[in-house]
Amino acid sequence: MNIYKSVIDLAKSVKAQNLFLVSKEIASIKLFKNNFDFSKLQEIYLSYLYTFDLLNKDIVMEGISKKVMEHEIFWESYLAYKRSNKKKQDQSDKKKDVNLVVGKEIHFPTKGIK
Repeated sequence: MNIYKSVIDLAKSVKAQNLFLVSKEIASIKLFKNNFDFSKLQEIYLSYLYTFDLLNKDIVMEGISKKVMEHEIFWESYLAYKRSNKKKQDQSDKKKDVNLVVGKEIHFPTKGIK
């Protein structure tokens, strides 16, 4: 059996997701015995826990379909789509920013000021 498939299935499980959420809120609850120097497998597991946490939040808050969770190609595609839209939104937000620089060209009104 593929170890990555087992890690993904474990990270997707309701029990693992609940434990992950609680461990983020309460510092005394740990996912592993060690607090640092994680093994590569632990890092992969944490990565999938975080990924499925994001997907579950989007399912609830954004109203996306639960079918996204069914297959790796679906959630990978959704996350790539979301990332590309975020980059586009960030770029459009930067264009909307107005930078005012005080210089010789700005003339403030002096009439009516007491």
